Amino acid sequence: MRYSQNQLCVLLFVFVICAIPSAAGASAAREAKPSGWYVGLGAGVNRTSGIEQTGYNRDDICYPDWDCTHIDGAPDGYRWSYDLEADDGTVFEISIGRTIGAFRLELTLAQRKNDIEQKFTDITYLDGSRITPRPMSNYQSDSDARIDDLTTRTLSVNAYYDFSIAGSRFTPYLGAGAGVSFLKLSGLYYESRFSCTNPASDCDMPEQYNSRQHVDLSDSVYSAHLYAGFDYRASEKTLVGLKLTYSVAGDMEDVEGGYDFHPVPDVSNFTTIGNMNHWSVMFGVKYFFGR
Repeated sequence: MRYSQNQLCVLLFVFVICAIPSAAGASAAREAKPSGWYVGLGAGVNRTSGIEQTGYNRDDICYPDWDCTHIDGAPDGYRWSYDLEADDGTVFEISIGRTIGAFRLELTLAQRKNDIEQKFTDITYLDGSRITPRPMSNYQSDSDARIDDLTTRTLSVNAYYDFSIAGSRFTPYLGAGAGVSFLKLSGLYYESRFSCTNPASDCDMPEQYNSRQHVDLSDSVYSAHLYAGFDYRASEKTLVGLKLTYSVAGDMEDVEGGYDFHPVPDVSNFTTIGNMNHWSVMFGVKYFFGR
């Protein structure tokens, strides 16, 4: 199942606005909603789009299939970029909270996970100047790049306002929160392999230019969250409901990763992942310990 951001915005409108007239028409006992301390569990789907990956290194080699004659001396390094497409993923959360009148305060631990597909967009020298092919080179290169998945674990403090409706089991709500997200980019892989177009011609040891990286990268960033949804009182102490969440996470910025092998000994590269913003829709259950 795939959701566009516009579709999720429509769901937001449906959940919060249309729940109110639906609730007003519901027949239910005129009991007060549960209050006090509660624990909650939620699960659903999440979607993120527009993720961007950039990176750079301090590689000072002019590779034999590139024309470096316009550079004064050796390159200072290289800079590259990818667009990352995230598949629809899963989201789980566990929370503990307390009601204070119409307000609720909540501590939430959530995990979102998405498979990632890389799409190469550009590579330049470190200063941004263009790379051009070397005329009549007898070397050729082949590269492979991919990422397995992105996992976001978030600890946040949230505040909600419940719009109670007399005589109804439905309670629409809005909320906001802030916290820290622990990001893990798993299976970041890059390999570049060189060979000779004509082995009988001048082409000395093309494998000396080969490189490979296969690492997991992690970082901690601040995050902010907006919530909308509604709960239905299933029993005296139990609520079930739907929640829409929009989360904005900071960038994973200049995280260092090493190579398995590289023509420059001990060189590293640095990766930045930006625009990691999530939409999610969850089904949730809350259990209250008091009245």
